[in-house]
Amino acid sequence: MIIRIDPKKDPARRSLKMEAWPEADRLAWIAAVRPDSVFEDGGLGAGWAPATRETAIGSYGRWLGWLKRNGLLDPGVGPADRVTPERIREYVADRLQQIAASSMAPCLAHLYCALRAMAPDRDWRWMRGVISLIRGGAVRTRDKQARLVPSGQLFAFGVELMDQADGPAGGTTSHRAQYFRDGLLIALLAARPIRRRNLASIEVGVHLLRQGQGYRLRFAAAETKTDKKIEFMLPGALVPYLERYLSHYRALLNPHTRGSRWATTSPRPPTAALWISMRGTPMDASTIYYRLIALTRAKFGHSISPHLFRDCAATSIATEDPAHVYVAKSVLSHSTFKTTERHYIHAQSLEAAKRYQGEVHDLKRRGRAHRSSAGRGMDIRGPIGTPRKPMLRIVRTSVPNLACGRPPQHRTGPVELQGRPRDEQSFSSATRPLSEEIPPET
Repeated sequence: MIIRIDPKKDPARRSLKMEAWPEADRLAWIAAVRPDSVFEDGGLGAGWAPATRETAIGSYGRWLGWLKRNGLLDPGVGPADRVTPERIREYVADRLQQIAASSMAPCLAHLYCALRAMAPDRDWRWMRGVISLIRGGAVRTRDKQARLVPSGQLFAFGVELMDQADGPAGGTTSHRAQYFRDGLLIALLAARPIRRRNLASIEVGVHLLRQGQGYRLRFAAAETKTDKKIEFMLPGALVPYLERYLSHYRALLNPHTRGSRWATTSPRPPTAALWISMRGTPMDASTIYYRLIALTRAKFGHSISPHLFRDCAATSIATEDPAHVYVAKSVLSHSTFKTTERHYIHAQSLEAAKRYQGEVHDLKRRGRAHRSSAGRGMDIRGPIGTPRKPMLRIVRTSVPNLACGRPPQHRTGPVELQGRPRDEQSFSSATRPLSEEIPPET
């Protein structure tokens, strides 16, 4: 049974900060990420991206925090000597009380990477076996497909928030600024589903640039997960809202500007961050995450995380425009099409099931109408006196092989149904309102 605790208040999820690590662990980490030099080779983590290093630090710090809470953290013992199969088994069992197995597997994988870099002389292959067992037995506790919302609805929700905040019933100055920012955040993420880290790091004049009558977002290769530059224009429908936010509401998010009780004696220093909190500081990735969770749950009845926005985009493209599904790779900034292909095939399955169910219902309706008319004067009994029933014939159509790299030449459905009775007569088929319970930012 998974115990739902606020992650911000759950001590079991807290990671021990690096400054609190034992000295041996800190020195081992410094050696692990030491770059190459003329005289000696660097560590195994020398080529890691900053995001990878941060994740590894968090996973290893969480492991040290668990050891400390259980009285097992001995500063005189080296990092590798603390790790045993028995302790890893206990650690995994405790962590599975807070998170699902599908989340535990990557956490343990990041710990494995940190240990392998900090103690490269040890054999850590046994941990790979543990990770594989956890990953193989992981069962998703929530149905992701049931939580998907078309990107068009997400974009419309963001516009709805901005229109209401800018309207006569927008509320106080701080509420107007907050909800206009939230609406712009949702609409931009729905139109351009970038990763949460890049979304939080947007700075005006650095990543957000004016180009002609529109705006362009640009991230250097070193700032992205795939080490590839990301650059695209924002949709024209979003430009008026973005200009309204930059010229009016963004400044009001500073408590000193709007005369809030949160204002200090000296004004906050100016920041280039696009997303500003109610206290005038840049919003980090975690704040954006929890804000989107609260807003989407109030609107749609279930939460939609920033990463789920990407799933919504891929599925929307594959379902609504399957002939151009290859653009999803660029929209999601994937290195290859294999990741995007999974969303495409899943979307085709959804569309196939929808069409199949519609055909079945239509055949049943027409069949009842036919039997009703036949009962008024037509003899539809068979040779042995039983009513004739329509037969269904499933005709398979070609499905494009997306792995071969060639786009489909024409749009085809996964299955077509043809109904035909034995007498050869054809039976072929021819947003709720915005919730007022959206919690304010705390």
